[in-house]
Formats: sequence, C-alpha cells, structure tokens
Amino acid sequence: MSEAEISRNFRSFLLIWAAQLVARVGNGLTAFGLGVWVYQETGRATTVALITMVAFLPEVLLAPLGGALADRFDRRLLMILGDTLSAVGLLALVFAFETGHGSVLMICLCVGFSSLFTSVMDPAYRATVTDLLTPEQYARAGGLVQFASASQYLISPALAGILMKWFSITLILVIDIATMTVTIVCMLLVWRTITSKKPLNERGIWEDLRFGVSFLGENRGITVLMLLVTFVTFCMGFLQTLLTPMLLDLSNEEVLGYVKSIAAIGMVVASLAIGLFNMGNRHITYMALGLAAAGTVVIFMGASVNVYIIGALAFLFFMTLPPLNTSVEVLARASVPNEMQGKVWGLMGLISQLGYIVAYAISGVLADFVFNPLLMPDGVLAGNLGLLIGVGESRGIGLMLMIVGVLLIVLALVINRVKSIRAMEDNLIQKLNESKR
Repeated sequence: MSEAEISRNFRSFLLIWAAQLVARVGNGLTAFGLGVWVYQETGRATTVALITMVAFLPEVLLAPLGGALADRFDRRLLMILGDTLSAVGLLALVFAFETGHGSVLMICLCVGFSSLFTSVMDPAYRATVTDLLTPEQYARAGGLVQFASASQYLISPALAGILMKWFSITLILVIDIATMTVTIVCMLLVWRTITSKKPLNERGIWEDLRFGVSFLGENRGITVLMLLVTFVTFCMGFLQTLLTPMLLDLSNEEVLGYVKSIAAIGMVVASLAIGLFNMGNRHITYMALGLAAAGTVVIFMGASVNVYIIGALAFLFFMTLPPLNTSVEVLARASVPNEMQGKVWGLMGLISQLGYIVAYAISGVLADFVFNPLLMPDGVLAGNLGLLIGVGESRGIGLMLMIVGVLLIVLALVINRVKSIRAMEDNLIQKLNESKR
C-alpha cells in the first residue's frame, strides 16, 4: 500500500470515528433521558431496570451474529442499514411521545428494535477499522475508538441532565436521530475508500460457538475467571440500575447527570495511570485489591444520603474498574492461543455480560417490592437498621448497594484462593521470563 493510500485511509477512518463519537454521545443522551423519564413517570426502579435490559439484551445476545454478518457481508452497507433502521425505532418513539402514546411498553418496543440493529452495526464498524488501517496504526486507532465509546458516559449524562431539566424527552430523541444521520452521511462520503472483502472463514457461526465452548470446557482457569467476571458484572448491573432512582429521590436529573459524568472520569483517570506507569505481573493481587476497594466504596455509597459524597464515591468506584479489567484481560490473553483469540473472546464476552442481564432483570423488582418497603417509615427494618442508614424512598436501594459491596469484598477474599486462576498467573510470569532470555 502506498503512502498516499495509507494517508487517505486514515483520513477516512478519522471521519468515521468522528461520526461514531457524535453518535455515541447521542446514544448516551437517549439512555440517560429515558431512564429519568420512566422513573419520574412511574416512580418504580423496576421500569428503569426494564428499559436498561431491553436496550442491552439484543446487543449482548446478538454480538456473535453481528460479528458473523460483518465477516460475510458488505460492511459498508451493514453500517448504513444498522444506523438507518436504528433511527427508525427512535422516530417511532418520537411519534409515540408526540401523540401521547409514550408508555413503558412502547418505549421497550422501540428501544428494543433500535438496539437490535445497533448490534449489527457495531461489529461492522470495528471490522472496518481493520480494513482501513495498517497494523502500525492499530494502537492509535484503538485509543480513539475507546475514547468514542467512553463519551456516552463522560459527556452524555451531564448534557442530558441539563437538557432534561429545561426540555422534553422528545428533544433528546431528536438529537440522537440527528447523530445517526451524521454517521450515515459520513459513511456515504467514504464509501469508495472502504472495500468490501470476501470472507476468509467459511465455517458457520454455530460451529465456531461449539469450538469456543469446547475450549473453555478444557481450560478450567479461564472458565472460572469468566464466572468470577460474570459475578462482578452482576454487581455492576445493580449499581448501574439503582443509582438513577436513588439519586433522583435525593436530588434531580441535573445532579444525576453530573454525578454520572464525574464517575466516568474516574475510569479515565485510572486508565491513563495504567497507560503511563504500567502494571506489574501480580494480577490476582490487583484484582483482589480492586474488588475489596470497590466493595468498600459501594458500602459507603449505599449508606450515604449526601449527593456530593455519593458523587465522590462513584468517582472512586469507577477508578477501581480499569485495573480489574486490565488484569482479567492480561490473564485471559496469555492463556488463549493467538489463532483462537477471536472465537474464544467472543464467547467470553457473551458469558461475562450475562451478569448484567440477570441484574437488570431482578434489581428493580427487589428494590420496589422487597427492600424499599422494608425501610419506609412503617417498614420492618425502620426501627433498627433504619436508625443507622435512615428511612425513606431511597434507603432500600441504599441497603441493596451495601449488600452488593459486601459481596464484592467476599469475592476479593475468594479470588486469592482459586488455584486454577493462580496457575494462569504463574503461566504468564513463566512466559515473560522466557521472553527475556
């Protein structure tokens, strides 16, 4: 490839990336806005959890299918169709709100439809990055792609909180649709730059899935590590779902937006620290310390009713995630042969995300019908535990978060004693020592 082609392809990548950055911000606006709207309308954490799960479920369950489609069909067309049809779902939701039919059921139907096609577009986008760039550009591009993904957590909550205070949910949806339009236009502009490649892998998706399952079954350490990660995502799902109703009970949508954006900055700070100073090889120790710190922070978060303290604790909590995620990824990558990475990582991603789905399914129900009634002024726990953490609308959710914190600390104690994971770390250290000889 000539220098001119490399330069042209990188410019095309930057245009697509900028469009995706804008689109991610729009996605974040909608996710935040709908969560706030349904809680203000229903007063139920269950509805917040339901909307979150409907938006998340197709993307997780259809990720392997989306990846297979990206390898078998024209990626340019998949990206354009994915964004176009996803926008159709949001247009239907705008029409429903404008005609007075914006019910929870209608939101679920439209958000589910939109998410269905987003799950097809995202793998095609990531694969297109590989089509356009040279291996020397991968690291730089990877950082840009991660930043674009993080923008929906860094920028969107604060911006959506301000918009929701002064405008309706309809404006949020219209902005999101406009960002998808930007992506479609940019894809059309660089259409000729991106070539459609024939698939190299003719095996079916189910054969790949069976292969991955077989590999995990034969490698106990990776399987146990993924189950532990699934438990962590289960706890994370509770925090993601319940923070919105808890903070809305204590403040308003604008404060909620600021808290969520500040919390996401904690993840960026920790990620930059890892990039600058690197990490050692004692990844089990990092995971245990990260889990213990996260659990301790969540316990205090659940016990507090001060939104400023909760915001500071949320920042600290998100700082614990990058070291934990990095350690898991390093151990897994060192244990999976390079030629199997794609298949196994796809399955590992699916397994690890199941914790979120279970948490979304049960967290709202537990909050509304079990824990919140226990800590209302006339609740069973009001006269004892309520004297310590308070009583009222948000205190049942606070108790749930405290329980989640305890579970994370227990997991920190357990992970140090799992022999199969320790064997993975020993294998990593052995490989590093051999590479230095």
